[in-house]
Amino acid sequence: MKKFILLFLLILTQVLGDIWLSRGMKDFGEIDVVNLSTIVNLLVYLFTNPWIWLGVFFLTVSLGFYLTAVSLFDLSYILPLHASSYLLNGILAWLILGENISSQRWGSTCLIAIGVVLVGFSPSNTSRVKSQEIKDKIHNLPFFLGIFNTISKTWRGVIMIALGDSTGDILLALGMKKIGEVKSFSVKLIGKIITNPYIMIGVFCQTLAFLVFVSVLSWADISFVRPATGLTYILSILGAKFILKEKLMFTKLLGIVL
Repeated sequence: MKKFILLFLLILTQVLGDIWLSRGMKDFGEIDVVNLSTIVNLLVYLFTNPWIWLGVFFLTVSLGFYLTAVSLFDLSYILPLHASSYLLNGILAWLILGENISSQRWGSTCLIAIGVVLVGFSPSNTSRVKSQEIKDKIHNLPFFLGIFNTISKTWRGVIMIALGDSTGDILLALGMKKIGEVKSFSVKLIGKIITNPYIMIGVFCQTLAFLVFVSVLSWADISFVRPATGLTYILSILGAKFILKEKLMFTKLLGIVL
Protein backbone atom coordinates (compact mmCIF):
# COMPACT_ATOMS: atom_id res chain seq x y z
CA MET A 1 0.00 0.00 0.00
CA LYS A 2 2.84 2.42 0.85
CA LYS A 3 4.31 1.77 -2.59
CA PHE A 4 1.14 2.85 -4.37
CA ILE A 5 0.70 5.89 -2.11
CA LEU A 6 4.24 6.99 -2.99
CA LEU A 7 3.63 6.52 -6.72
CA PHE A 8 0.25 8.28 -6.52
CA LEU A 9 1.83 11.31 -4.83
CA LEU A 10 4.60 11.29 -7.44
CA ILE A 11 2.04 11.32 -10.26
CA LEU A 12 -0.28 13.88 -8.65
CA THR A 13 2.47 16.43 -7.94
CA GLN A 14 3.91 15.95 -11.46
CA VAL A 15 0.53 16.60 -13.08
CA LEU A 16 -0.24 19.65 -10.94
CA GLY A 17 3.19 21.06 -11.76
CA ASP A 18 2.57 20.56 -15.49
CA ILE A 19 -0.89 22.13 -15.36
CA TRP A 20 0.23 25.31 -13.58
CA LEU A 21 3.28 25.66 -15.83
CA SER A 22 1.03 25.38 -18.87
CA ARG A 23 -1.32 27.95 -17.35
CA GLY A 24 1.56 30.38 -16.86
CA MET A 25 3.09 29.89 -20.32
CA LYS A 26 -0.23 30.44 -22.09
CA ASP A 27 -0.19 33.98 -20.66
CA PHE A 28 3.34 34.59 -21.96
CA GLY A 29 2.62 33.67 -25.57
CA GLU A 30 4.67 31.87 -28.21
CA ILE A 31 8.45 31.91 -27.82
CA ASP A 32 10.88 32.72 -30.62
CA VAL A 33 14.00 30.82 -29.55
CA VAL A 34 16.28 32.70 -31.97
CA ASN A 35 15.27 36.09 -30.60
CA LEU A 36 17.58 37.09 -27.72
CA SER A 37 15.16 39.67 -26.29
CA THR A 38 12.43 37.02 -26.15
CA ILE A 39 14.71 34.69 -24.19
CA VAL A 40 15.56 37.48 -21.71
CA ASN A 41 11.87 38.31 -21.31
CA LEU A 42 11.14 34.61 -20.77
CA LEU A 43 13.70 34.31 -17.97
CA VAL A 44 12.27 37.39 -16.25
CA TYR A 45 8.76 36.02 -16.68
CA LEU A 46 9.72 32.59 -15.24
CA PHE A 47 11.07 34.25 -12.08
CA THR A 48 8.11 36.58 -11.55
CA ASN A 49 4.97 34.70 -12.62
CA PRO A 50 3.05 33.09 -9.70
CA TRP A 51 1.69 30.26 -11.87
CA ILE A 52 5.24 29.30 -12.86
CA TRP A 53 6.36 29.36 -9.24
CA LEU A 54 3.40 27.19 -8.24
CA GLY A 55 4.26 24.73 -11.00
CA VAL A 56 7.93 24.63 -9.99
CA PHE A 57 6.93 24.03 -6.36
CA PHE A 58 4.87 20.97 -7.25
CA LEU A 59 7.58 19.66 -9.60
CA THR A 60 10.21 20.07 -6.87
CA VAL A 61 8.06 18.05 -4.46
CA SER A 62 7.54 15.51 -7.24
CA LEU A 63 11.32 15.22 -7.66
CA GLY A 64 11.63 14.29 -3.99
CA PHE A 65 9.06 11.51 -4.44
CA TYR A 66 10.82 10.41 -7.63
CA LEU A 67 14.24 10.11 -5.97
CA THR A 68 12.65 8.05 -3.20
CA ALA A 69 10.91 5.81 -5.74
CA VAL A 70 14.01 5.11 -7.85
CA SER A 71 15.93 4.18 -4.72
CA LEU A 72 13.33 1.50 -3.95
CA PHE A 73 12.08 0.20 -7.30
CA ASP A 74 13.29 -0.49 -10.84
CA LEU A 75 13.36 2.44 -13.25
CA SER A 76 11.60 0.24 -15.83
CA TYR A 77 8.78 -0.20 -13.29
CA ILE A 78 8.42 3.42 -12.16
CA LEU A 79 8.47 5.18 -15.53
CA PRO A 80 5.62 3.29 -17.23
CA LEU A 81 3.48 3.65 -14.09
CA HIS A 82 4.36 7.32 -14.12
CA ALA A 83 2.77 7.44 -17.58
CA SER A 84 -0.62 7.18 -15.88
CA SER A 85 -0.11 10.90 -15.26
CA TYR A 86 -1.07 11.39 -18.93
CA LEU A 87 -4.66 10.39 -18.20
CA LEU A 88 -4.90 12.72 -15.19
CA ASN A 89 -3.07 15.37 -17.19
CA GLY A 90 -5.68 15.20 -19.93
CA ILE A 91 -8.57 15.39 -17.47
CA LEU A 92 -7.16 18.43 -15.65
CA ALA A 93 -6.14 20.13 -18.92
CA TRP A 94 -9.75 19.78 -20.03
CA LEU A 95 -11.25 20.89 -16.70
CA ILE A 96 -8.81 23.63 -15.66
CA LEU A 97 -7.21 24.89 -18.88
CA GLY A 98 -10.23 24.34 -21.11
CA GLU A 99 -8.22 22.48 -23.75
CA ASN A 100 -10.20 20.84 -26.55
CA ILE A 101 -9.06 17.20 -26.49
CA SER A 102 -9.95 15.10 -29.52
CA SER A 103 -11.36 11.58 -29.28
CA GLN A 104 -8.16 10.26 -30.87
CA ARG A 105 -6.08 11.87 -28.13
CA TRP A 106 -8.40 10.46 -25.43
CA GLY A 107 -8.18 7.00 -27.03
CA SER A 108 -4.39 7.14 -27.12
CA THR A 109 -4.27 8.24 -23.50
CA CYS A 110 -6.51 5.33 -22.45
CA LEU A 111 -4.20 2.95 -24.35
CA ILE A 112 -1.35 4.25 -22.23
CA ALA A 113 -3.44 3.55 -19.13
CA ILE A 114 -3.83 -0.10 -20.20
CA GLY A 115 -0.06 -0.39 -20.46
CA VAL A 116 0.27 1.11 -16.99
CA VAL A 117 -2.04 -1.55 -15.54
CA LEU A 118 0.05 -4.34 -17.11
CA VAL A 119 3.26 -2.88 -15.70
CA GLY A 120 1.58 -2.61 -12.29
CA PHE A 121 1.13 -6.39 -12.23
CA SER A 122 4.83 -7.00 -12.87
CA PRO A 123 7.54 -7.24 -10.16
CA SER A 124 8.74 -3.85 -8.95
CA ASN A 125 12.28 -5.04 -8.23
CA THR A 126 14.30 -7.29 -10.51
CA SER A 127 17.85 -6.13 -9.91
CA ARG A 128 20.20 -4.05 -7.84
CA VAL A 129 23.20 -2.34 -9.40
CA LYS A 130 26.41 -2.52 -7.40
CA SER A 131 28.52 0.57 -6.90
CA GLN A 132 31.34 -0.73 -9.12
CA GLU A 133 28.87 -1.58 -11.88
CA ILE A 134 27.68 2.03 -11.80
CA LYS A 135 31.22 3.29 -12.31
CA ASP A 136 31.76 0.85 -15.17
CA LYS A 137 28.47 1.59 -16.93
CA ILE A 138 28.34 5.38 -16.64
CA HIS A 139 31.08 5.68 -19.26
CA ASN A 140 28.83 3.91 -21.73
CA LEU A 141 25.79 6.14 -21.07
CA PRO A 142 24.70 7.55 -24.42
CA PHE A 143 23.58 11.15 -24.57
CA PHE A 144 21.98 11.58 -27.96
CA LEU A 145 22.05 15.01 -29.56
CA GLY A 146 20.45 16.23 -32.76
CA ILE A 147 17.55 18.19 -34.14
CA PHE A 148 15.69 17.01 -37.24
CA ASN A 149 14.93 20.00 -39.44
CA THR A 150 12.45 18.01 -41.52
CA ILE A 151 9.90 17.69 -38.69
CA SER A 152 7.66 20.25 -37.03
CA LYS A 153 8.85 22.70 -34.39
CA THR A 154 6.72 21.00 -31.74
CA TRP A 155 8.17 17.55 -32.42
CA ARG A 156 11.71 18.95 -32.44
CA GLY A 157 11.01 20.31 -28.98
CA VAL A 158 9.52 17.00 -27.85
CA ILE A 159 12.62 15.10 -29.02
CA MET A 160 14.91 17.50 -27.15
CA ILE A 161 12.79 17.06 -24.01
CA ALA A 162 12.94 13.27 -24.37
CA LEU A 163 16.72 13.26 -24.78
CA GLY A 164 17.30 15.46 -21.73
CA ASP A 165 14.75 13.71 -19.52
CA SER A 166 15.86 10.18 -20.40
CA THR A 167 19.50 11.00 -19.71
CA GLY A 168 18.45 12.58 -16.42
CA ASP A 169 16.28 9.57 -15.51
CA ILE A 170 19.14 7.13 -15.94
CA LEU A 171 21.67 9.30 -14.10
CA LEU A 172 19.28 9.93 -11.19
CA ALA A 173 18.59 6.19 -10.93
CA LEU A 174 22.32 5.43 -10.99
CA GLY A 175 22.96 7.95 -8.24
CA MET A 176 20.11 6.77 -6.01
CA LYS A 177 21.05 3.10 -6.45
CA LYS A 178 24.51 4.01 -5.20
CA ILE A 179 23.14 5.94 -2.21
CA GLY A 180 20.71 3.14 -1.29
CA GLU A 181 17.09 2.91 -0.23
CA VAL A 182 15.48 6.07 1.12
CA LYS A 183 13.44 5.50 4.28
CA SER A 184 13.25 9.12 5.39
CA PHE A 185 14.80 12.42 4.36
CA SER A 186 17.50 13.85 6.61
CA VAL A 187 20.26 16.43 6.39
CA LYS A 188 22.78 13.63 5.88
CA LEU A 189 20.76 12.14 3.02
CA ILE A 190 20.31 15.53 1.35
CA GLY A 191 24.07 16.02 1.62
CA LYS A 192 24.66 12.70 -0.14
CA ILE A 193 22.21 13.64 -2.88
CA ILE A 194 23.62 17.09 -3.65
CA THR A 195 27.22 15.78 -3.68
CA ASN A 196 26.50 12.79 -5.92
CA PRO A 197 27.84 13.61 -9.41
CA TYR A 198 25.35 11.33 -11.21
CA ILE A 199 22.40 13.07 -9.55
CA MET A 200 23.75 16.55 -10.15
CA ILE A 201 24.41 15.90 -13.85
CA GLY A 202 21.00 14.24 -14.08
CA VAL A 203 19.33 17.31 -12.54
CA PHE A 204 21.23 19.53 -14.99
CA CYS A 205 19.99 17.46 -17.97
CA GLN A 206 16.42 17.59 -16.71
CA THR A 207 16.69 21.33 -16.08
CA LEU A 208 17.59 21.82 -19.75
CA ALA A 209 14.66 19.58 -20.70
CA PHE A 210 12.43 21.67 -18.41
CA LEU A 211 13.39 24.92 -20.18
CA VAL A 212 12.55 23.38 -23.55
CA PHE A 213 9.31 21.99 -22.06
CA VAL A 214 8.06 25.39 -20.86
CA SER A 215 9.02 26.88 -24.22
CA VAL A 216 6.94 24.31 -26.11
CA LEU A 217 4.01 24.91 -23.74
CA SER A 218 3.92 28.52 -24.94
CA TRP A 219 2.42 27.36 -28.24
CA ALA A 220 1.27 23.72 -27.80
CA ASP A 221 -1.36 22.04 -25.59
CA ILE A 222 -0.15 20.21 -22.47
CA SER A 223 -2.59 17.39 -23.33
CA PHE A 224 -0.51 16.78 -26.48
CA VAL A 225 2.99 17.67 -25.32
CA ARG A 226 3.12 15.49 -22.20
CA PRO A 227 1.96 12.23 -23.89
CA ALA A 228 4.26 12.97 -26.85
CA THR A 229 7.22 13.03 -24.48
CA GLY A 230 6.51 9.33 -23.93
CA LEU A 231 9.48 9.00 -26.30
CA THR A 232 11.48 9.48 -23.11
CA TYR A 233 10.44 6.01 -21.96
CA ILE A 234 11.97 4.30 -24.98
CA LEU A 235 15.42 5.75 -24.23
CA SER A 236 15.07 5.36 -20.45
CA ILE A 237 13.98 1.72 -20.70
CA LEU A 238 16.96 0.96 -22.92
CA GLY A 239 19.15 2.49 -20.22
CA ALA A 240 17.36 0.47 -17.53
CA LYS A 241 18.00 -2.71 -19.50
CA PHE A 242 21.61 -2.22 -20.55
CA ILE A 243 23.00 0.12 -17.87
CA LEU A 244 21.00 -0.69 -14.74
CA LYS A 245 20.77 -4.39 -15.70
CA GLU A 246 17.03 -4.56 -15.00
CA LYS A 247 15.08 -7.57 -16.25
CA LEU A 248 12.09 -6.80 -18.45
CA MET A 249 9.43 -9.39 -17.60
CA PHE A 250 6.78 -10.14 -20.26
CA THR A 251 3.96 -8.15 -18.61
CA LYS A 252 6.28 -5.22 -17.96
CA LEU A 253 7.59 -5.28 -21.53
CA LEU A 254 4.06 -5.47 -22.97
CA GLY A 255 2.96 -2.53 -20.81
CA ILE A 256 5.99 -0.50 -21.87
CA VAL A 257 5.27 -1.21 -25.54
CA LEU A 258 1.69 0.06 -25.13
